Amino acid sequence: MTTTFEDRAALEEEIESCSATVRVLQEKMRNKDEAVAMDDISKEVKKLVGLRKELQVWTQKEEQEENNQEEEGEETPETVDVEEELEERAADLESRVAETDDKLTTLETEVTQIERTKKAMKYLEENDTKETTVETVETEVVVTKSSKKNKKKNKKNKQEADEETKLEVSKETVSTEKVVELTTQLEAERVKVQEAKQTVEKLQKSVETLTEEKSEAVAKLTTELDEARNNVELANQKSQEAESKLEKAVVRLTEEKSELESKLQAAVDATKAARDELEAKIEAGENAAKTSREELETKLQTADDAAKSTREELEKLQAELSEIKDEKETRETHLGKLWKNIEDLQLSNKELIEKNASVEADAKAIRAEAEKSIAEHSSYEDKTEAFTVEIESAKAELETSKTELEKLQAEVQKLTSDVSTSKSEVSSSEERIQALEKELEAEKKNTEEVSAELESLRTSSQGSDAKAASSDERIKALEKELESAKQSVQELSSERDALRSATEETERTHKEEVEKLAAQISELQSSTEGQSSELAEELKKAQEAAKAAIADKEEIGLQLIEMKDNVIQLKLESEKALRQASENGSQLKKLLVDLEARTAEAKQMKSMYDDLLSQRTNAEGQLQDLRGVAATNEELLKKARVSLLEANEELKEARANSLKWKNSAQAAKTLMNAKIADAESASKQLKKARVDAASASAARSQLTSSLEAKEKKVAKTKQDLAIVRAELGKVQEAIEAERSQSKQAHAAQVAKLREISEQTVAQLNNQVQSYRLILVILLPVLIAVAVYAISQ
Repeated sequence: MTTTFEDRAALEEEIESCSATVRVLQEKMRNKDEAVAMDDISKEVKKLVGLRKELQVWTQKEEQEENNQEEEGEETPETVDVEEELEERAADLESRVAETDDKLTTLETEVTQIERTKKAMKYLEENDTKETTVETVETEVVVTKSSKKNKKKNKKNKQEADEETKLEVSKETVSTEKVVELTTQLEAERVKVQEAKQTVEKLQKSVETLTEEKSEAVAKLTTELDEARNNVELANQKSQEAESKLEKAVVRLTEEKSELESKLQAAVDATKAARDELEAKIEAGENAAKTSREELETKLQTADDAAKSTREELEKLQAELSEIKDEKETRETHLGKLWKNIEDLQLSNKELIEKNASVEADAKAIRAEAEKSIAEHSSYEDKTEAFTVEIESAKAELETSKTELEKLQAEVQKLTSDVSTSKSEVSSSEERIQALEKELEAEKKNTEEVSAELESLRTSSQGSDAKAASSDERIKALEKELESAKQSVQELSSERDALRSATEETERTHKEEVEKLAAQISELQSSTEGQSSELAEELKKAQEAAKAAIADKEEIGLQLIEMKDNVIQLKLESEKALRQASENGSQLKKLLVDLEARTAEAKQMKSMYDDLLSQRTNAEGQLQDLRGVAATNEELLKKARVSLLEANEELKEARANSLKWKNSAQAAKTLMNAKIADAESASKQLKKARVDAASASAARSQLTSSLEAKEKKVAKTKQDLAIVRAELGKVQEAIEAERSQSKQAHAAQVAKLREISEQTVAQLNNQVQSYRLILVILLPVLIAVAVYAISQ
């Protein structure tokens, strides 16, 4: 159904204005002075019903949007938070693993550099041996190499030898220059070697500090692991208790759901049966109204024909009476007695005219009753159309609810598939994790969050129990209201049947009275025809007597005697007419008695109408109560929304805390990067020292001994690192197993709680929709009954 309003506020204002107009029309109907057409009332009522249906469409749309938002707010934050936390943990662990790998690689590079320096020293030693074999001839150079401290003395001895032998001077000068160069190189190499020793000592100290820090961290991690295991065991116990409680609550909710479904099915069956009965009664009423309308139309036609015939006869009688008056004016002396008889006949004619007027009034009343019955029939047809429209709307709403249920089931399946995919992603992310420090911190956070979630689940379970109890109370109250509404509908149907029986009895009495009046009219017509024929014969006789009197005055006496006899006969006939008039008077008295009985019946109908008005007021009160119940339901839904919003705020706070942890992790990363930069600078210095040591040729024995000691230390550090790595792998495997178990238990708990919350929300939505459907069905019925009562 499409809405014609952009805003819900405009639609509500239109509904209020329409309801105000309907109330004004109802007040006008109650006031007898003001006349109101039924078409206007029916149009306004149909308009109001359509506007209310549009309002229902608006409310359904808003509820669907709110439900979608609530489901997204309930489901996505939890899954997103879990995934974000897992990703953060994986990233932290990967960063720590990368840092440890970098440290190990730096140590390995240092070891390889030391080995290279060894090889370089060996190469230098080999080169030095070759130089000594070439310079064996120069003995003084060898002396300078062996005695490094007495350089000046060797130079003086060489100078004296040069003075003695000129041939050896040139050779000695060359050798002295070489010795000076070698001494300078040796001194530079000694300085560089000392610097390298200092750097190596620094590196050894840093390695020792790192090993100590790692041992301390391993001890801390083991203690924290023990604490985390204890916390996880406690959390598992609490979760098992919560699961048992939740299973009991689920069983209770399923039983209540089955009971509610059975009750709702029974109510639906009862409404269907009542609807079928109403349709059958309406069809029977329509058939009876059609038959009564046809009979009344035939009777009205016969009454109209009889009235026309009586009018024509009265006109003829009046014309004849006027002629008789003219003749009487000429014969006032002879026909005085006839004038009296004629006056009596005029009186009887007047009485007949009055009777005809009363018959016409009765015919008008019968017509009015027929029009009322026709209006009732039309109202019944309108009601049947409204009932059919409402039934179709209810069917359409049921179909929409079925489609919505199917959509919800599909969404649940999608959510389950998403949960399974998220679980697989979590398992894959867990396999990547290989470090322990931040893992243990994350485990601590997880245990704290699990405890907080368990507490929140306990509170939510208590809230769900309270909601279930309140929903049971609401259901009982609504069932009572439905029973009262059914009783009121049954009472109204019984009253309607009584009114129909009363109308049928009145129609039967009307038929009998109309038949009696028709018989009386036929008798009066026959009597008037006989009187008119006799009067015509008497007039002819009088004319003949007048002619005979003109012809023969002697026969006047005989004619007068005959006229006297005729007058006597006329008197007798007039007496008969008076008797008939008295009989007609008795019949009129009977009719008056019948009219009094009908007035009493009309008073009874008025009392019934007053009772119906009181019942209508009661129904309006019940409707107000139902509206109050609907308002309370809306308030409860608003409270539930507020609680969901609070939960979303708590989730936002948790996200803010996670961001804080991220920032702290980033700060730690920056510190580690600074340390790595320091290590790189140290490695650069080592490279420089190694380049300088490649050119050094002295202090080879000391360097070899120191290098051997360093190699031993490096081997020890490698062994320690291997042991630490093995221990870390074992601890990591144990932590991953415990973590997978805790996560599986937590995911199962969250899934169960989601299913329970979704079931409760679906049950509440179904209850609200069923109550709305009942209100939608009952409101038009009550309005139609009220309009029907007002129209009667």
